[in-house]
Amino acid sequence: MHVCTSIGAMRFHASLILVQVLASLGSAPAGPAAGHPRNYAAPRAAAPIQIDGNIYKKAWEDVPWSEDFVEIRGDDAPEAAKPTAGTRTRAKMLWDDDFLYIATEMSAQDWPITAEFTKRNEPIYQKDSDIEVFLDTDGSNHNYKELEVNARNTVWNLLLNRPYSSGGSEHSGREAKPGDKNYWDVKAQKTAAKMYGAVGKRQSNGKWTAEIALSHKDSLDRTGGTAPAPGKFWRINFSRVEKKGAVNWVWSPQMIWTPAQDKYVGQVNMHAPDGWGYVVFAEAGQPAGTQKEWVDPNWNVKAAAHQLFYAETYAKKPEGGGKLLSLAVLQDKKWVTASLFKGLDTQVTEVNGKWSAVVKDGDGCASTIQQDNLHTFSCSTTLLGLTVPPLRYAILGFGTLSVVAVLGIGLAMHHRAKPGGASD
Repeated sequence: MHVCTSIGAMRFHASLILVQVLASLGSAPAGPAAGHPRNYAAPRAAAPIQIDGNIYKKAWEDVPWSEDFVEIRGDDAPEAAKPTAGTRTRAKMLWDDDFLYIATEMSAQDWPITAEFTKRNEPIYQKDSDIEVFLDTDGSNHNYKELEVNARNTVWNLLLNRPYSSGGSEHSGREAKPGDKNYWDVKAQKTAAKMYGAVGKRQSNGKWTAEIALSHKDSLDRTGGTAPAPGKFWRINFSRVEKKGAVNWVWSPQMIWTPAQDKYVGQVNMHAPDGWGYVVFAEAGQPAGTQKEWVDPNWNVKAAAHQLFYAETYAKKPEGGGKLLSLAVLQDKKWVTASLFKGLDTQVTEVNGKWSAVVKDGDGCASTIQQDNLHTFSCSTTLLGLTVPPLRYAILGFGTLSVVAVLGIGLAMHHRAKPGGASD
């Protein structure tokens, strides 16, 4: 008989017990909640992808398309603003140890494709047909990345230290020089664009594609995020901009909690990371593409924290009364969803004129939101003497148990608090 004689062996055997227990629980609760954005399960790439703009090559053949892009306000969009069959936009994603790979297709039937900017880090959206990628690797709403690409493969990279509405500013090679406070740029990113037809001319079968490899080192820079692994996820969204910004079609509509209307409202505002979708990292062979039943396993506590952020921000404005309010008052005014906070412990504090809110559930999970929109998240419990995420949070949401992720839990001795919402 083999006897565990080391801490390492004990952890390993504990992890195997976790696998057995988790397997008996079945899949995570199904169905998206109110305000929950879209998701995409990105499979691991079989080999590094050559970035040349051709998104119809073999490497992409079996990768499913995302849902078609919609107007940024989703169901709240006026009918005339919505894309048509001739202006369809969609995307695919893959990943490996070094890159998140993205393929996008922008149909432009009888729609002129504009591409005037040719210099790096020019503000492409102001004139050109533009595909944009927004990425928040730690779910903190801070230090998120934006990439813009036009049909000539002109790119603009920027980091936003926080959303503009919270006093954020652009950090880029457009705004500053190396060594300056507001300088930031990528180091290993790869992009390519391909035109099907002539730039600036309407044609019946017009379209263009962009192929992108986002380096994890760039994406994780200045964040508390962790590298992709099966079962983990990042926040992401895509935007196609046309007609000098007058047209904005996105993958996941920007549905933002709006206290004065007591609901999630579609807004023309990409700089609200809590409204972005999710890319969930899967192994090759696992379910890929849109997973209709997948939800962020910590959605309730995170959504509650963000509702508090918008409600208290509104309450501090003159039209909201100019002061922080208790949860009971916010619920009475219907500036938050009362049912969302059922079973949650909520505290709002203000020190030296700066406020923050903490929302905790009964499973050892907590979301903290500060007045500058910095979101941090932690989730832990104790099992067999190990500090691990609650069992229900270690299950991959599209019906497949991530054994690799569970083994990682068993081998880890702690689960530390970190910004945002990457799953561990």
